Amino acid sequence: MGSRLGRVLLAVVVALGSASCHRGTRASRTCVVLSVGGTKGLAHVGAMDALMARGVPIDCVVGNSMGAVVGGLYASAPGDNLRQRYRAFFAAYEDETRKTTAARGAVGAAVGLLAVLMSGGALGPAVAAGALGAAGGAASVPRLSHERFTHVLERFYAGARVEDLPVPFATFHQAPWNGGIRLVTVTRGPLSEAVAASAANPLLFEDASLERIDPGADRVSATPVHDACQLFPGARLIAINVTGEPAFYRSDLGCDVREVRVDVAMPPAEAFTGRGRAFEATYDAGHDAVMRARLD
Repeated sequence: MGSRLGRVLLAVVVALGSASCHRGTRASRTCVVLSVGGTKGLAHVGAMDALMARGVPIDCVVGNSMGAVVGGLYASAPGDNLRQRYRAFFAAYEDETRKTTAARGAVGAAVGLLAVLMSGGALGPAVAAGALGAAGGAASVPRLSHERFTHVLERFYAGARVEDLPVPFATFHQAPWNGGIRLVTVTRGPLSEAVAASAANPLLFEDASLERIDPGADRVSATPVHDACQLFPGARLIAINVTGEPAFYRSDLGCDVREVRVDVAMPPAEAFTGRGRAFEATYDAGHDAVMRARLD
């Protein structure tokens, strides 16, 4: 009798220990997935702030294009004010642009370049030219430069590497492979290169190569829920989707997905400054959508 009771107690202890380990690992991990979306992607800043305001744990971040920009800013300094950090990033880009263009066109060049770069392929050259002109005088604007954007990221992140970030971060880009293209997962290496690759569009930038391509035109990658679950199996995924289309992923994915769709019109390019009515309205759209959403 004593032996049987001992075996029963041992089985209970093992079972409880196993359940406890499971709760402490994958089942409790929450990853935020940030979509592409051009200037609409600025809503990700508000969405991330709302998640923090609600006390939602952010154990990992996955994002593409504009989602990679905002996600990288958060994952590299989760304790900082994200809105201020974004503004500091834009100020660094604007300062770099001033060094290579006339003062009259500096802000226009900065806004226009970011509008195209973070469009996920949505903006064509004609629209890009319009954004540049409207923002600050097209006559004094230099050619679009993905190299300049990458350089600013390198300085802003001060050599940070993806694998060393305080919050695990991943992003994706496409690359040529066997006569076609393949999706490249980036979880290691310089953060600046990872973000820049996810935002690279060789059809719009003279100095962008075909070695790295913005994945935004692929519906699966537009809101990378499927890819995030493959990287973090069993995690709870909170997908912030500003694309206007539902996220595309399999129903038997294996992750608990909470998709928050942010209904917001495409703001003007000036919103990239991180200031003004257009930015604030877009920020509020992301913030309010998350505050209203059921995430449990």
